[in-house]
Amino acid sequence: MLKKQVAAILLAILAITAKAQDTAAHAKPITVSGNIQVTNNGTAPVPIFALGRPAIIGSTTVRKGHFYANFEQYFGLDTKPWRMNNRIGYFLADTKALTLTFSTNISLFFLQRNPQPNHGEEFQTQRYWAQELTGEYRINPNRKLQFLYWHTNNVDTLGINREEFVNLAFLFDNVQLGAKNIISFKPSVFYLFDQGALQGVFAAQTTTYQRKKWKFSLFVQTTFQVHVVPANKMTWNAGVNVPF
Repeated sequence: MLKKQVAAILLAILAITAKAQDTAAHAKPITVSGNIQVTNNGTAPVPIFALGRPAIIGSTTVRKGHFYANFEQYFGLDTKPWRMNNRIGYFLADTKALTLTFSTNISLFFLQRNPQPNHGEEFQTQRYWAQELTGEYRINPNRKLQFLYWHTNNVDTLGINREEFVNLAFLFDNVQLGAKNIISFKPSVFYLFDQGALQGVFAAQTTTYQRKKWKFSLFVQTTFQVHVVPANKMTWNAGVNVPF
């Protein structure tokens, strides 16, 4: 019942806004953007979860007017799958100061098993369906307040039955240090509820470093527990990001 209600609300929003903005949307070209990351620990979108070994992460976004599709692939460097996200979304607002999007996401999580009949290796696929609301308010080009809310249900009987994730971040972007150094710093606080498994408040940060004329950047990410039941250890991740 909940999934049907969410789907009905999404269709209603898209119908109303698409009718009002159809002419402008058709006039805009298709754009493609994305990035590739190579990391030492493979941190997930909810940054208390990590693969625990080096990983490569790819993200591609295709946009036409107010609609967009985003595809994310998470793999270990041994090419074994870890996670995939498949989003279809809509820009509810897209102005100079404010961006607001709503999307639906079919997410696949690959959990590695080790049964004897299959020569010590097997993957279990867990399927999740998420509704996501994201926002960004730009105080100025280099100071941005970011908001994210995910409501997730599992499609099967495997894994976590329901997840709520709320994240609030402030981005200090493109801070110049000297003539050639560029730093970005994003502190954040988030609440996570995984039904039957975990609940609590976390603090996190992502720091990015880039030299002028570099086609890539270096980053380090850390997550700390504030009040979590059961207690959770610190998660960290570092790597290289290449945009395109």
